[in-house]
Amino acid sequence: MNNYDSSTKQKGFELNIIGYLLELSKKMWIIVAIAIICGLLGGVVGKITSKETYTSDISFIVNTLSENEAVENSAVSAQINITNTFKYILSGRVLKEAVREACPGNLSYELIDRSITVETVASTNAIELRVKTESPDTSYNIAKAVVDVYADVVEEIYPNAQLNVCETPVKATAAEVDRSPLVIATISAVFGVLVYCVFVLIIFIIKDTVKSADELSEKLHIPVLGSVQFVTNKNKTTKGLLIADRKTGFSFIETYKAIRTKIESNSAKTGNKVYLVTSACENEGKTTVSANIALSLAENGKSVLLIDADLRNPSISKILSLPDTGYGLANVIKEEASITDAIKLIKTFNLYVLADRRPVSNPSELLSMKSTEEIIHGIREEFDYIIIDTAPASIVTDASIISGFADAAIIVVRSDTAPFARIRMSVEDIDSNGAEIVGCIFNGDEEATIKTGRYGSKYGKYGKYGRYGRYGSYGSYGYGYGANQTNKK
Repeated sequence: MNNYDSSTKQKGFELNIIGYLLELSKKMWIIVAIAIICGLLGGVVGKITSKETYTSDISFIVNTLSENEAVENSAVSAQINITNTFKYILSGRVLKEAVREACPGNLSYELIDRSITVETVASTNAIELRVKTESPDTSYNIAKAVVDVYADVVEEIYPNAQLNVCETPVKATAAEVDRSPLVIATISAVFGVLVYCVFVLIIFIIKDTVKSADELSEKLHIPVLGSVQFVTNKNKTTKGLLIADRKTGFSFIETYKAIRTKIESNSAKTGNKVYLVTSACENEGKTTVSANIALSLAENGKSVLLIDADLRNPSISKILSLPDTGYGLANVIKEEASITDAIKLIKTFNLYVLADRRPVSNPSELLSMKSTEEIIHGIREEFDYIIIDTAPASIVTDASIISGFADAAIIVVRSDTAPFARIRMSVEDIDSNGAEIVGCIFNGDEEATIKTGRYGSKYGKYGKYGRYGRYGSYGSYGYGYGANQTNKK
């Protein structure tokens, strides 16, 4: 029974917060650089545009009562209300023109106009007038002129009202900085980082790639057979990390053993023998995954044939560091060699391989030939397991062709690589051609490094296929194959 339900619709938009934070962490050096650059630019601009100013203040009290009148609540309220009128007078052109005439130094009206600000004190009959200029003398002279002329101006409008000075102006002794370069630098750095984070978020959403194994399982509704952590390859002597090399580490090896257990369990239930391994796009690690699955099964005493059916870019020989095997699948299909001559036993791995190093010009046509299916069916009873590495499914039709005579398929999905739409298209294409989709392997899982309960250490780049690591325990199905040929030579 196929585990994939093509009728299942995708849920609404969900933001993978952990995936987004991991994406930001990969770009931390860019974030730091943006913060430094924006901070420096903001500091320079703040320094250039900042001005030292000097302020002289005057405080007024509004009084509408005569000396013999009693102070009543209604009278106090009237004083508070009329305060706004006096604010208007002190801010008006008449007063400022009078100040200009009274000030020494022949100051312009524009300077006086922009230097004077008037505010009322809430719920009181007090008014504060502030004079701010770039010169302490100018500020003081203007403020002093206001004190000299304001009474005459007010007398013309409200003869019975009194506007008394309660605090006279003094000359400022220290400058004020209206724009602190440090504050501007900090604001610029924070703003620059926020803009970049929003930009990364938009790209993160638009790409619609798979960022975690859980997300992959939820969207496709099929088991995730393993989650391969982001890893660093320390072994420089091999083309790829293989479980046959103990230097790859305990966790890496145990991961494939866990996957092998799922494969053998599924084989016992379904009788499946021939499995193709593919991915939606290039550089997702399908060839290395194929090789390690085959090796893990062979290490358990099973007879395994690993076929390189990626005739456009055959890489099995490179991954296993094999010499030119002479003949490959294409030669057998074209009847240039017999199947017995083309299949080679790699005694080091106890693994049978059908692969060579040379690509062909017409892979789809070769794989579509009836003889290809006959070859697979002819050898299936000779091995317990047949693992077929194929070309990326969403790019060419090779994988869908082979799925027509394979028992089951596994899809390799590398973190943040293939758009989900292409993954779904690949799965549906293979499913429609008859191969059972038993699950996916999530590759390059960076999120797993911050979670517990999974195998893990770091491993690195596998030739052209990127970085791999360990597999976790996702899903409940694997792959199965048939008869034993352990002693076959």
